[in-house]
Amino acid sequence: MKKVLKWLIIILPLLFLILYVILHPIISNTKTEEAKIKAKEFTTKDGRVAFNASEEFKQEEKSDYDLYLNKNNTQIVGGFTYILSDYEENTSKLILDKQVNSFITSKKDMKLFKKEMKIEMDDKIITKVEYSGKSDKSSDCIYIFSVIDFKIDANYTIYINEVIFKKDYESKISEMIDILKSAELKQ
Repeated sequence: MKKVLKWLIIILPLLFLILYVILHPIISNTKTEEAKIKAKEFTTKDGRVAFNASEEFKQEEKSDYDLYLNKNNTQIVGGFTYILSDYEENTSKLILDKQVNSFITSKKDMKLFKKEMKIEMDDKIITKVEYSGKSDKSSDCIYIFSVIDFKIDANYTIYINEVIFKKDYESKISEMIDILKSAELKQ
């Protein structure tokens, strides 16, 4: 009886280890494919910029927006495209400053939340600044204002305004930044 127990103590862990080695890659691939399925490409009205975001976002037609994404009224992504030579504000920085100033003067209790920063990538430069304030429905929100400059076309930029509830900031900010980082200029 002791010999049988001794062999079971040795063999059972080995069997579990073998099963783990065999099944782990299968389970991991399934999760990776599920994650891929949940991403969707969204494109601006002019068809020049594509973003990847969760399929939970729905693209909506909203006034003059070139891109408007809504995820269950808890996360919003709005964008306007610019051909810089067509505007008095002929740099993305001037557009960002004008848009932010216009927005924060129209809302209540807007305060700088995170100072302006640049994210340099191979194909683009993202400049973003974050403010906290009240939405039209009196919710505490974080507003992420950004411009994306594409290195292959210095005359084209997109301004993005993202909104999330302040209480969800820690859990949602990386997703919102990933959306910005996913921007791809199509030729």
